[in-house]
Amino acid sequence: MGAQNNEPLDIAVIAPSRFPIREPYAGGLEVVVAKEVRALRERGHRVTLFAAEGSDGHEPRFEFTTMASAAGFGDSFYPPGGYESDAAEFHRLMDHLAVSQFDVILNHSLSHVPLLRAVDVGAEIITTLHCPQLSAMQEAFDQQGSAAGRVLAVSRSVLKTWRLPRGAEVIPNGVDTRIWRPQPHLQAAESQSPRGAAEPPRAVWSGRIVPEKAPHLAVDAALRAGLTLDLAGRIGDNIYMREVLAPRLRRAGNAVRVHGALGCDSLVPLVAGASVALVTPCWEEPFGLTAVEALACGTPVVALARGGIREILSGQPGVVLVEPGRDPASGLAAAIPTALTRDRAATARAAAATFSHETRIDRVEARLRGLLVGAAS
Repeated sequence: MGAQNNEPLDIAVIAPSRFPIREPYAGGLEVVVAKEVRALRERGHRVTLFAAEGSDGHEPRFEFTTMASAAGFGDSFYPPGGYESDAAEFHRLMDHLAVSQFDVILNHSLSHVPLLRAVDVGAEIITTLHCPQLSAMQEAFDQQGSAAGRVLAVSRSVLKTWRLPRGAEVIPNGVDTRIWRPQPHLQAAESQSPRGAAEPPRAVWSGRIVPEKAPHLAVDAALRAGLTLDLAGRIGDNIYMREVLAPRLRRAGNAVRVHGALGCDSLVPLVAGASVALVTPCWEEPFGLTAVEALACGTPVVALARGGIREILSGQPGVVLVEPGRDPASGLAAAIPTALTRDRAATARAAAATFSHETRIDRVEARLRGLLVGAAS
């Protein structure tokens, strides 16, 4: 094994099982896993990705069955029998890992099975917590104690919702500033119509279209503030889309453009060319990757101060945080004029310095080598 010096490591990465790790990414978790795998491979490590069918660069012999097209599937629930099938596939993967030769296993899944089966695997398992407490995973931590492996978390906000046998280190997510960066020519183009008349500012919202992300609040806030809105994302809850968001979109007419799920080639220009990004969580947001992506482009952010958003973005240049209150859309709308005055260049510089993906990978890599050297000594 390569832990004694700077030799490459043999690393297994367990991805979440619901969606493929490929563009357009289903959500922030899939983005984080894809970037981590790519960065570790660029550094020379031998990385085996265990992920859902259709993923890029994964090990197809042990792929997970995606359920995105199954009737009764949503981001927060499985179709009938789906939970049991998913667990069975994780057990099959853990059977394989128990007889494999990896230096370390990075677990980004939302399954309890890798925690229960950590004792069967010779390699160190490090689980990253990307969301508030999930009951099955918490029960596994309670049952296995320190035998469940090491733990990282993307924010203190996430970490405080879990009971962990030996705590965890917080390593925030980062953005690839080679991709998410200012594009001033887009901003200049957006500021003028073909006839030379000034266009109204344009807002952008991106993310999963689910109740906890609340894009309907972005629609309400943009219209109240007199802005047009670009809304980009994958529908993760059909009932929410049909009953909450769709009626607002019909009333908004041409003031809101809906783009669906976009790959980086289309999403980055959309975000970088906007006057402001709206971030509207109605839950204790674990991190808020879409906000950081916007800031890295120099696009100011107006965000509801929930969970990791408050923790990660407080005091960050280019950010206006809004207390949720009883009428969050009004609060967001009232904050937009302030955001429009923020220095875009300073916003991008500060975001790149604070949320560099390379810095995150430096910390992850150091953690891996430190654990392995310690285990060998």
